[in-house]
Amino acid sequence: MEFAAVYYSRSGSTRAIAESFASSCGAKLFKLEDLKPRKSVSGFSALLGLESALKEPLPDVRSFDLVVLFTPIFAWHPSPQMNTFVRNGDLKGKHVYLVGVGAGESNVKALERFKKEVERAGAKVLGSKNLKGLQIKQNIKEVEPQLLESGNQLVGAIEKAFKET
Repeated sequence: MEFAAVYYSRSGSTRAIAESFASSCGAKLFKLEDLKPRKSVSGFSALLGLESALKEPLPDVRSFDLVVLFTPIFAWHPSPQMNTFVRNGDLKGKHVYLVGVGAGESNVKALERFKKEVERAGAKVLGSKNLKGLQIKQNIKEVEPQLLESGNQLVGAIEKAFKET
């Protein structure tokens, strides 16, 4: 079973979780990068469901059995960078698991929006998980052990969801 993990990270929380997940299960890790450095968080763009220009080429996930998408949650929506990947990457017919990383304990509506967008792209969503990331005024080093553990714990849940298909 071949896994791909695609992520965008602004503060480092989503990166730490995605890297931990990928190293725990041997997934191929792909990082989405802005074409030009951003000066601020993409909250307003996320709220409007907009995209963000990314460095090309986008990750090619066609050869993978399962694709895990990791996105920060901005203003209760997936990041514009992940919107770009979902709408322009080739997810048609793929099994996908969604991971949202946000300030809150729960981002149910954000994950529902994310799921609808991924399904619109032709993928089958096997499940989703919200994880708590870096909080305002926290240093990434303070929470890194928890983030790494979150990535490790995802492996079992995602493998179980995939086997149930």
